[in-house]
Amino acid sequence: MKHTKTPYFGLLLTAFLFMFSSNAFAQSSETIKGEVLDMSCYVTQEATGQGHKKCAQACLDKGLPAGILSENGMVYLLVEDHNAADAYKQAISNAAETVEVTGKVVEKDGIKSIVVEKVMVKG
Repeated sequence: MKHTKTPYFGLLLTAFLFMFSSNAFAQSSETIKGEVLDMSCYVTQEATGQGHKKCAQACLDKGLPAGILSENGMVYLLVEDHNAADAYKQAISNAAETVEVTGKVVEKDGIKSIVVEKVMVKG
């Protein structure tokens, strides 16, 4: 006796898995408004604000990690989107300034990050 349902089951299973591996779990972009941080000085010295602007910009220009301190007090590591590198560069050129960063928020092993897709400078 030959089972004719087997090929159809395989196709159905493949379609089902493809559907859930692609757009079904795609993350949507979020916008976070806050101060661009030099993470090195923020983490070690709690340095923020205009009084730290010159130092923060120097640190970011050297390639030290950048973050954003949101209005609700959450800190996100800024991560470059390889398809939008200019947006990340714009973000890190605004140390100690208030900006709006739009991108995908990701949490990995307790670290909250935002993959920078777009930046709007406030002020």
